[in-house]
Amino acid sequence: MPKPELSKHTTDMDDDLLRVIDAMPIAMVLSRVDGSLEYVNPALKQLLGYPDDEIYQPDVVISHPASMTINKTIRQHLKDDPYNPVIIEKQYLHKSGSIISGLLTMVAQADNKNNIKRFIAQIVDLTQLKQTQASLFLFKTLLDNSNDAIYVVDLQSKLFIECNQTACRQLGYSRDELINRMCVNDICLNPHNEKPLCEVINEIKPPAGVLLEREQVCKNGSTIPVEINACYIQQEEKQYLLAVVRDISHRKRNEAIIWRQANFDALTQLPNRRLLQDRLQLAIKQVHRSRQLIALLYLDLDRFKEVNDTLGHSTGDLLLIEAAKRLQLCIREVDTLARIGGDEFTIILTELDNRDIVERIANKLLTQLSYPFNLGNEQIHISTSIGISFYPQDAASAESLFKGADQAMYAAKKKGKNSFEYFTPWMQQQSRQRSGLIKELRQALGQQQFLLHYQPVFELTTGQLTKAEALLRWQHPAKGIIEPADFIALCEETGIIIPLGSWVFQQAIRQLSLWQPRLAPDFQLSINTSLLQFQDKQKDILLCLNNLKHYQLSTKQLIIEVTEKTLMDSHHNITEKLLALQQAGINVALDDFGTGYSALASLTRQDISFIKIDRSVIHNIAASSADRILCEAIIAMAHKLSIKVIAEGIETEAQKQLLLDAGCDYGQGYLFSPPIPAQSFQLLLKQH
Repeated sequence: MPKPELSKHTTDMDDDLLRVIDAMPIAMVLSRVDGSLEYVNPALKQLLGYPDDEIYQPDVVISHPASMTINKTIRQHLKDDPYNPVIIEKQYLHKSGSIISGLLTMVAQADNKNNIKRFIAQIVDLTQLKQTQASLFLFKTLLDNSNDAIYVVDLQSKLFIECNQTACRQLGYSRDELINRMCVNDICLNPHNEKPLCEVINEIKPPAGVLLEREQVCKNGSTIPVEINACYIQQEEKQYLLAVVRDISHRKRNEAIIWRQANFDALTQLPNRRLLQDRLQLAIKQVHRSRQLIALLYLDLDRFKEVNDTLGHSTGDLLLIEAAKRLQLCIREVDTLARIGGDEFTIILTELDNRDIVERIANKLLTQLSYPFNLGNEQIHISTSIGISFYPQDAASAESLFKGADQAMYAAKKKGKNSFEYFTPWMQQQSRQRSGLIKELRQALGQQQFLLHYQPVFELTTGQLTKAEALLRWQHPAKGIIEPADFIALCEETGIIIPLGSWVFQQAIRQLSLWQPRLAPDFQLSINTSLLQFQDKQKDILLCLNNLKHYQLSTKQLIIEVTEKTLMDSHHNITEKLLALQQAGINVALDDFGTGYSALASLTRQDISFIKIDRSVIHNIAASSADRILCEAIIAMAHKLSIKVIAEGIETEAQKQLLLDAGCDYGQGYLFSPPIPAQSFQLLLKQH
């Protein structure tokens, strides 16, 4: 076999030795004592990028300039101690100018006189190693700065064998303390009787992973909720688990806040309707097993709206908070008290063997809320109306149980408030009739089933017809004429009163324009209004001004009748709209005076033109009655304030004479005429 050709560059070394050096895969360098290159093998030429013998040129420098001082130090060291080789890391220059890191091992070769003949060096390329180390450093830096804890677990021993700095910070251990701890026994708990982590780990097979929640135990004994994303790693014969563990304390806190906001009332901190429904469904399931009873109590605070309207919403909120505290004192730990909106509360009474305890609790609730509430400088008196229904006697579902209690609560209010009523099938029948009536009312306006009747108002001293009151009637297709007392409350409750009130204005003003040629210049038409019409954010009630203008009528020909409740309401919309009507020249009459609160202070704050004494006062008037004295006082007071008085419901000559003697200005009632259709009223106008 022919010998490989050696480099043309000569040296006094044996050819066979040079061939060995050339055949070595590691870069080899023979250098003279002065540092010049004597011989390099092909591996070095390849390492530094030099072809053939170009590397021997005098201007070629293979060491990095920063390593020149190191070279001198190495040679001097070998001269002083030629028998100990030098092993050092240094940098070299590639022909392209790039830097190569190398591990230099260098020895000195002596001649026969024991002088240094040459230096023999071996250079191991560290470039890839350096890159790998840099990558590993970068990777470790990234891991240590991760927001998540990262662990490597030996699946056989269940010990931690590696972790990042976040893991140490999260648990409060140093790295040395954490390594070789049992990941199952020492760190992770199993809340809610879930499958132990060790069993989950054993079930993981490549390439599958697992995502689960656990609690970790910190060094100080505290626990933190975590989300573990674990995957299986196989390396030769060893199996490992790579676990990325995220602290989810913040997420859990947010979830708890969201859950509480979704299930509890923000004002009273009581369960809300949603949580109440859940607990009621659970209670129903338990009843099926225990054969006991559930009682549902539906509470509505009496007079709460008046407190809100007169003292403001902040006082109303304080009242709700204090009321909730009192209600809580009346029930047992197994019961649930909830606020389901506004001033309405609901109580679920469970584990009942009979109804006796329900009545005792209902009476306690009434008593507690009857005591005065001292809120700041205000002492407030309220009461509550309670409706009670039972499961399963009164209802087959949670929904029907609620409906039954709600119907019973309305019955308690009609009874006079501050009381409780049990649900009966009759209430359900009444509720269905009521729902049917509401449905018919919604259709009635569109189907033009409403009409107006007009009741004349006479000046008592002269007997002249000077005014009229427009009164609403419902021409029901099956039931005939229905009086407003039978449907106005439902219209107000459902909001139908707002569009219906606008219709009344349009029809009444249109009719007034038709009568205009036969009317005296000072004739006035009176129209009733609802509090809701003033509270509505729209300006519908002010459209009467446009209607008057359209028919070229004077604003002085219109009287707006309001109730004392409207005057007492502090809503800014009411004040603004009343003021706008009065500034336009429309007269305002205070209706039903002598009932309710008789807000005398409002008479001085508002520009009231007329007071209408309620028919209930007029009905009992007699020469020696207290009602006569009351009428005389009202009339005298009104006249002192330059307010005219209209007496409603006059039915006898005696009543008329007593009112005339007291100085009453106007009267209306069946003595003069009942409310009559527009055509009949027109005939009456001809007579006067």
